[in-house]
Amino acid sequence: MNEEQYKNLRNSLNVRNGVLQPNNIPDDVFQVKWPGNIAFTVHGNQNYGWFYVERNQQQVSSVFHFRKSPDLRTVGIMQNLIDEAETGKYNNKKTLSDKIRDVIEQRQLTSCMNNTKWREMLDDIIEIPNLTIRYKSLFDEAEPESSWKIADDESLRYINLSEIEWFKIDDVTREYSRKGLLLDPEVIEENVKDKIERILEKHAIYYEYEADSGVFTVFCYK
Repeated sequence: MNEEQYKNLRNSLNVRNGVLQPNNIPDDVFQVKWPGNIAFTVHGNQNYGWFYVERNQQQVSSVFHFRKSPDLRTVGIMQNLIDEAETGKYNNKKTLSDKIRDVIEQRQLTSCMNNTKWREMLDDIIEIPNLTIRYKSLFDEAEPESSWKIADDESLRYINLSEIEWFKIDDVTREYSRKGLLLDPEVIEENVKDKIERILEKHAIYYEYEADSGVFTVFCYK
């Protein structure tokens, strides 16, 4: 973190009995730690930042954002989070991993994926132009109604992949080309079934294929 910003936070905040970490943590981080793997963490630089309380390196409080250097109101929110962490409010707060484990146990699911397979699969299928996908998390009550282009899915870059229940891939891609304001766009379709099969089999990923709908389903839990 920028040395000036680090000093400003250090001078503005009372870390109570927490231990302020030195300004040499990667990723522009200002951090205060307590026993039990509890930490108050600020990420940021001179232009933008965000902060929260974490347990076991997983967020357990709300996330707050700020622009440039934190103002008095933002510092007040930071101090409140530190005070809450000091009183033990977050000691037993469930992390995302805890919540995922609860759902798996309640529904008696078995994991079929791991992070390595996820990354390998995603790195390969994103290279297929205009590929459309959809997926459902363990916490979604309803299934998504339609597919969307994987290249447009910003949340997939940040979501904890362990919370995805299943992942569906359409075996046909479509590219739309406009010929004029009054004409319907031309649709160029490509069957990519073989490409997808090769990728899934290359990484030994369990899947099912529905010929009628032309959809591959990768089961993350079953």
